[in-house]
Amino acid sequence: MVRQMVDISADKLAQRAFDVGLLDNQQLEMTWSELGTRQVSADEFIAVATRRELLTKFQIDRLINAERFGYFYGDYKLLYMVGAGTFARVYRGVGRLDGKMVAVKVLRQRYGDDVQVRENFIREAEMVMQLRHPNVVPIYDVGTERNRPYMGMEFVEGSNLRSFVMARKKLTLLESLRILRDVAAGLEYSIGQGVAHRDLKLSNVLVSSTGRGKLVDFGLAAMEVKTGGVNENFNPRSIDYAGLERSTGVRRNDPRSDLYFAGVMLYHMLSGHAPLTETKDRAARLSVSRFREVKPLIQL
Repeated sequence: MVRQMVDISADKLAQRAFDVGLLDNQQLEMTWSELGTRQVSADEFIAVATRRELLTKFQIDRLINAERFGYFYGDYKLLYMVGAGTFARVYRGVGRLDGKMVAVKVLRQRYGDDVQVRENFIREAEMVMQLRHPNVVPIYDVGTERNRPYMGMEFVEGSNLRSFVMARKKLTLLESLRILRDVAAGLEYSIGQGVAHRDLKLSNVLVSSTGRGKLVDFGLAAMEVKTGGVNENFNPRSIDYAGLERSTGVRRNDPRSDLYFAGVMLYHMLSGHAPLTETKDRAARLSVSRFREVKPLIQL
């Protein structure tokens, strides 16, 4: 439900929607015509605009706050936010030209002035654009809007694997193996194309409404973050890989690391528990004991 309007008229709200490009003259006239008069409250205007699917709550909230930008990225109109991570936010969007539903990932504003992070975001997205496989979420294009890089991707109807497991507590062997099969197929293809994942975890596997597992967020884990002017080799999204590779003595970016974390996901799906101790402490996540002290499934 849209919140109660304060200190804004229906006319002003409509004008703002027109000025930012959310509504055109025909859509406005259609809305006013249904209302029968312009002497209505903003709430009444919103009720018609949302029922006709001309505006979303996300857009309305921004209009109320007099936000002039952030409604469009390239050819995509943002409808609402569906998720947020360390580096970016993900929105459901629609193509302005073809009406196709997409997911739009936008780099967080806090990194907007960091040239290196922006360049890495774009570079990694362009690298993943070459991947086309049933078990990999495709990236359609990448661009920059007002210094904010973004990428347009397939919108997968369903949920991520983390939410799926949390709702079910744990999965059956058959369900787990089916999803792992999809993950393995996506990895085999991407690694064959020279693209490792480097951030494989439950939240980076999407499970479609038909039950298909699809990999998302390739490569972005490799982005380096500047802290106090120093490049951190292990940012929060790749530190688990760093810990594994330190513990086993393999070279950095070994593709077998992705296979290990696919096994971590299988363990979690079957048991409902993460095999590795979950902590935000950097030293603990890099500790050798974290990878050696995994309880066998039979003991759970």
